[in-house]
Amino acid sequence: MLKSIKEGVSVKEGSTNVGIIEIDGTLYVIDTGSNTKFARELFSELGEEKKIVLNTHSHADHIQGNSFFEKNGAKIFSDKLEVAFIRDPILESFYLYGATPPKSLRASFYKAHSSHPLPLEEADLPKYIEPIPLIGHSLGMTGFKIDDVLFCGDAYFGREVLEKYSYPYLVDVGKFLNSLDFLEKTNADVYVPSHGNITNDPHEDIEKTRSTLHSFINATLDVLEDTKSVEEISFNIVEMMSISLNSGTFYLFRSFVSAILSHLEKQKMVSQVLPGRWKKI
Repeated sequence: MLKSIKEGVSVKEGSTNVGIIEIDGTLYVIDTGSNTKFARELFSELGEEKKIVLNTHSHADHIQGNSFFEKNGAKIFSDKLEVAFIRDPILESFYLYGATPPKSLRASFYKAHSSHPLPLEEADLPKYIEPIPLIGHSLGMTGFKIDDVLFCGDAYFGREVLEKYSYPYLVDVGKFLNSLDFLEKTNADVYVPSHGNITNDPHEDIEKTRSTLHSFINATLDVLEDTKSVEEISFNIVEMMSISLNSGTFYLFRSFVSAILSHLEKQKMVSQVLPGRWKKI
């Protein structure tokens, strides 16, 4: 069931919240959900009007319904840096693993059905829809603002989500923190995160996201009392912070730790002393 936010703007809540904006007989759909069943239900609820999909980014839980929408006539757009990953979703597993991915990274959680987006620059969006760069969680993470409603994608996470998954996955720590700072300065009346509750005041969720990230930055420094590889650092933090991982989510966590190490290297707090091994400065 669609939840109305204001006239012409609604949300279908789920494991990934999906936004719907209606302008002049066209429905702009922000992401398509984490599975085809969800996408079918959403498509049915939206009726016969023309549909255009705007992806916040390329992760599978946001684009799993793309192919269904595309087969039923919808055009798809995303930031240009996300296009290749949406067209060929196996690339996500490739960058997580670093080579041909194992079976654990070929599940639907990591690998969506392929669809064929065009860059957002070619979308010719109505002036009421403003793409907002919120980079950090992914290379081209994009939020969408319609009047006083801001769809935030994965620029921040709800507190309950952070408690369940323990850490805020991202690829660029500095840019992610900049996006959090930017969100706190925006003047929207309603904020819709992809994973979390719709709210008029996201401050607590944003601060929880920031503090959780800093706790992992500090944990990375704590375990680097002696020289370690990325895998050793990851396992030490998992043990220290009692994080539950499986054979697939380990590679997500390793990627997250790698992003932290790159950030700390830029801050001149860690360095590589041997190929693949890190130490605290």
